[in-house]
Amino acid sequence: MKTNLSIKFILISFTLTFLNSCVITNTPGFYNGYKKLTPEEKSSVVMLSSDSKLETLTNNRQIVAINGKQLGEYSKNIETLVVYRWSPNCSSDVCILISACQEYCNSKGYKLVVVSEYYDIEKMEFQNTGNLPILIPNHIYYKKYYANSLNNLFFKDLLNGNELIEEEKYNRFLFFNRGKFIESRRDLFNE
Repeated sequence: MKTNLSIKFILISFTLTFLNSCVITNTPGFYNGYKKLTPEEKSSVVMLSSDSKLETLTNNRQIVAINGKQLGEYSKNIETLVVYRWSPNCSSDVCILISACQEYCNSKGYKLVVVSEYYDIEKMEFQNTGNLPILIPNHIYYKKYYANSLNNLFFKDLLNGNELIEEEKYNRFLFFNRGKFIESRRDLFNE
């Protein structure tokens, strides 16, 4: 009798764990969220072709999907470019408002580019206050919907085939000088 109870407990625990993992994998951040957007939300996303240049971008409140090579090319003409790896649902103290980040960059003479790790249209619309539109890795170009893989490929392209060292992998702010990667920071305000 006791053995049957133990087996039932194990089976119930396994089933609940399995069902819970299915729910977790369907949350924003695990996948990039594009497939869950409504047709109206998808219309606010511009998929740039891989040969398009970013020099003419202005913030018209759209979200622009690009690849890392495009951003790398764009950075070559800028003295100091800060790339903010932004997550719409991040609650860490290093995940700051885009407006605060833009204000800081303006005060330092830096150009800011915000790259969202996944779609959350409501938060993107609210936060899309920078000088440039919010950018996002182009899932069509990379043929990926899994956010981690998509972002890794994007940032590897941005870093010209290189990857950040383990200690820097999850830093939110990347600094470039005329296309050359300089440093990454966990916290924008700690220099």
